[in-house]
Parts: sequence; C-alpha cells; structure tokens
Amino acid sequence: MGIQHPSPRARCPCHNHPPRTTGIPPVSSPVSPRTTGILPRGPPACFIGDGTAINSGFLNGLPTPKPRPPSIDWLELKGLGQRQIQYKLRDWLFSRQRYWGEPFPIVWKDGQHRLINEDELPLTLPEMEDFAPSPEGLAPLAKARDWLQLPDGSTRETNTMPQWAGSCWYYLRYLDPHNTTCLVDPAVERYWMGDHGVDLYVGGAEHAVLHLLYARFWHKVLFDLGVVSTPEPFHKLVNQGLILGEDGQKMSKSRGNVVNPDLVIAEYGADALRCFEMFMGPLEQVKPWSTQGVE
Repeated sequence: MGIQHPSPRARCPCHNHPPRTTGIPPVSSPVSPRTTGILPRGPPACFIGDGTAINSGFLNGLPTPKPRPPSIDWLELKGLGQRQIQYKLRDWLFSRQRYWGEPFPIVWKDGQHRLINEDELPLTLPEMEDFAPSPEGLAPLAKARDWLQLPDGSTRETNTMPQWAGSCWYYLRYLDPHNTTCLVDPAVERYWMGDHGVDLYVGGAEHAVLHLLYARFWHKVLFDLGVVSTPEPFHKLVNQGLILGEDGQKMSKSRGNVVNPDLVIAEYGADALRCFEMFMGPLEQVKPWSTQGVE
C-alpha cells in the first residue's frame, strides 16, 4: 500500500489494469468475489467488483465498501494521512449582471433578503432604453430606479438568472402556454409527455453538456416536486451534423467561409434551399456546403 500526501490514496494491485503487452503479474488480491465458485471466462484478469476483504489484516471479512472508514482511521492513527473530502461538483453561480434574464423574486433591506409575496408574481423586467452595463460594474437593472426602490425602503435584486433558467422548461410550457394558474395542467402534461417524455429531441452534439444537461436538471427537480409525471424529459436524441463551409472547414467569421442563408434565399428562393439541404445526405452526417448544388 502506497500513501501519497496531502490526502491518503491506496494503491490496490487488484484494481490495477496493466497493459496486456506486458502480461499480468501475480498479485495477492485483497477482495474476494461475493459469489464463490464462479470464475469469469477468458484470460486471467483482476477482480474489480464488490466482495469481501481478504489478505487485508484487520479488514478481513468486511464487505465492500465497509473497509474504507477503518482503513482511513488506521492511516490517521499512524500519521500517514488524513481524512479529506473532495467534491468534483461545485456551487452553481446562478446569476448574471445582465438585463436579459429572469429577475430574481428577492428584495433586500438592511443586509437581509426575503422572497416577494406570491401575489406579486410573476416579476417582470422593467422597460429600459439603456440596459448597457455601468462603468461602476453595477447590473443594468440598478439603473431602473422606479422598479428598484420599493416604498418600504427595500430594493430589488438586480442580478438576473442565466440562460439556463427560462430556456430549460420550454417544452413543458408549449403544452399549456396560456395557463395563468400553473406551469402546466397535470392532465395536459400526462397526455402529451406520456410514459417517457418528449419523443424526439433534435440538437447539436454540444447540447450534451449544455442544454440537455441543464434541462434534465430542471426536469428532475420538477419531478421531485410532483409537477411532472416522467422522471426523464427526453426519450430519444438525434444529433444533426454540421454543415461545413465550401472549403470543408467549420464555418466561422475568422475563416470567412460563412454562408448567409438569407442571401441564398434571396437569390434562389427558400424552397430551393430547403430541397438542397434535404438531399445533402443523412441528417446525422457532417456535410460540406455547395452553392453549385443549389443551382
């Protein structure tokens, strides 16, 4: 067992995957499978599943993952390491100093904040002619004095929510867009969402770490609150391929290979543009643009 500071890390040979080209050295496994008498087929390999600790001294007989706390206690007792929790998830900075965004329904007074009353919802943005950031670094809403200052001396929150607020539940609002009493009528939501949510989601591959990630987060929260009936928002995902420039490179202003669809429509018509795109190839494939093809 090798220890690395500042936080303890155990080197476990049974969970180490050596390259096949170098062979598998003989090791003494510290874990025995829970089900004995069943050996995996194929070449010898390390056991990486759950089981019972063996060949591990005072940890023998403990099932996975119970050996972890006493092993950390032992390391601390011997002065070889210390217990430390490391999170990969970080707090979500859910605010922006911009005008366009949902305003927070929060007011401040004497350094304390509170939610506004439910009968004051929805809180809408004030009409502003100048919504550029101020030289002092204040959010644009700080300029809307009539909206900002309240009669009791409190002030509204001037930060707004990011784009991952209002853009992540639109598929639910589309089901019941004129409802003024709730997000979506439960009966309407159950009818349209069915057993597995939205049937088909079409979006770029970048959505996997952007819109899909945040939309799923919101949907999970709404499911836990009982607002929606399906645990997952989308049933099937299709990523459409990029349309490259005529030079075969990704379209970008710096390369100067961007094709403006408005100019194509003005010269050849919208139907010609749509027809050409349909015949470029499968939706999922990356394809180069060809003005000659439109002609």
